[in-house]
Amino acid sequence: MDYEITVPDAIYKLFSIRVAKDSQFLKNKANSLVRNGLIKTVQDKHVQRATVYLADSSQLTVLHNALILNAVYLDPKDVKRIFEDKVYRAECAQTINALLFNLNSLMGIALQSNQVSALVDILLSDKSLYDIMLPNPFSMLPQVAMGSNTGLLQALLLQSSALASTDTVLKAYLQSDWKLAQQLSCHLDDSIQGVKQLRQAIEAQLREARDFDDLLDQMKNF
Repeated sequence: MDYEITVPDAIYKLFSIRVAKDSQFLKNKANSLVRNGLIKTVQDKHVQRATVYLADSSQLTVLHNALILNAVYLDPKDVKRIFEDKVYRAECAQTINALLFNLNSLMGIALQSNQVSALVDILLSDKSLYDIMLPNPFSMLPQVAMGSNTGLLQALLLQSSALASTDTVLKAYLQSDWKLAQQLSCHLDDSIQGVKQLRQAIEAQLREARDFDDLLDQMKNF
């Protein structure tokens, strides 16, 4: 066999990630891309236990691009479709651009905006994803940083939903509707920056309102 590199070794060569130690989840995602036929492999059956190798050196490019796309699109079927369906690929390019453009970090992962632009440009072009490596805008692959809990796209949608809820609470707060603001704030995630402080500010305004009502009641009794 002229080209002998396993999938874990290829991931280390491409991203300096030792999957056995750093991310078993990333290895599982790569293997799912092997199973759906996007990444071609061969088996060496001349040993007691068959070893799986990439079919040839071009599969390094395919593996690299597949894992970059898998950072956003968690389902291997979607990743494979991006390689094969030009219309879907263009749609995904627009989505990636909308999500990542002009961001310096996302979900705690540093981003290079120039690499995001280069990534989108290639996806919008006619260049083959089997032949040219996509730019990697991530300081760390989200699959490693986030694990199996959720994908980047799902996490972004959840974050957007949470931020929209925060905007609703802020609107009630600015309109001095303290009771409504308190009710809405009960559904906010404390892990979102500023939520705890917002909730404390609402409680302070409610206390002031109650104290003022008590003062009015006392004055009525004079």
